Amino acid sequence: MSNDQSRILRRAWRFLGRLDLAAILIFVVLVLAAVGSCFPQLSSSVAADPERLARWAAGARARYGSLTDLLAASGAFRYSSSTVFLVPLALLATVTLVCTLNRWRSVWRRAFYQPVPCSDTALDTAPYTARLAPSSAIELPGIVRQGLERRGFRVRTEDAGNVFYLRGDRNRLAHLATLVTHLAVLLLLLGVVLSSRYGWREEVVIDAGETVQVGHGSGLALRNEGFTVARYPGGSASGYEAAVVVLEGGRELTRGRVRVNEPLICRSVELHLSGYAGTEGQYTVTLLAVRDPGYGLVVVAGFLLLLGLTVDFNFPHCWIHARVGPEGTLRLAGRTDERAYNFGHEFAALVKEIERSGMVTHVQ
Repeated sequence: MSNDQSRILRRAWRFLGRLDLAAILIFVVLVLAAVGSCFPQLSSSVAADPERLARWAAGARARYGSLTDLLAASGAFRYSSSTVFLVPLALLATVTLVCTLNRWRSVWRRAFYQPVPCSDTALDTAPYTARLAPSSAIELPGIVRQGLERRGFRVRTEDAGNVFYLRGDRNRLAHLATLVTHLAVLLLLLGVVLSSRYGWREEVVIDAGETVQVGHGSGLALRNEGFTVARYPGGSASGYEAAVVVLEGGRELTRGRVRVNEPLICRSVELHLSGYAGTEGQYTVTLLAVRDPGYGLVVVAGFLLLLGLTVDFNFPHCWIHARVGPEGTLRLAGRTDERAYNFGHEFAALVKEIERSGMVTHVQ
């Protein structure tokens, strides 16, 4: 590979890792998802049935008139699998992955590999600094350590001969929250793709004692073995329950009862009670068969996203450097993430606590 090609690839990689590009793509995907929700979607089960497809097309044409053909050609009625939606979704997944790969090393170092010693430049340029001098022979490192530990800092030390260093960190692992949120976005996008490409739902109407195929290549069939309406003493309905047998190739896989909000699950297909009709003993049951392979990923992604954002906003990383020089002077330098709004007061309180030992004076 030539130098020009390498330079082009590096520029492209840096461009894909930009946060503003990710923000733009997220906005575009959300807008496209909102637009797509305005149009009825043509399911694969309806498309496979000429009669149902004809009824669906007639309803769409009655609603959209002369725009129906244009909307169909643009993929508005199959939005989750259209190029208009999938291309920005794929770009967003790519940008998120590149951003994660670009940042994970620096994030990992900030969480686990921060050195204890600090330079004069770090001490001088910190947002919060203090210089203290002992008025008598005291154990300054021990005083500083106790003050930091009381405030929830994890303290590490290093003795460099005539100079002693301390570093206190609080919420150091909070930096990993950004990796958690990036992972959540990737899982969310993967779940959406799996659901749109491989998920389906089918309404199955089964007469009493009848067996009906579910379809969609599942190989499953459902048999209606009875329907019960439970009633209160006054006669009003208290619950609905359908007895269903799930078969594959004529062989029984499982049997169970489907109640409202209590689906029966078999081979990753959920059976929900949708409706019923008929009279006592001769009920026709309507079941909704649903397969959604991306649902679990979306739920996990939502939990991880909530966890990452909660940690990121509520547990900012704060750290304090301390150095005791050969002459006994103590220098303190504090830094924090931008969301630690009260850190300045906390740093000032630590300095005053050390001064109140009665053996330390503040040096300007």
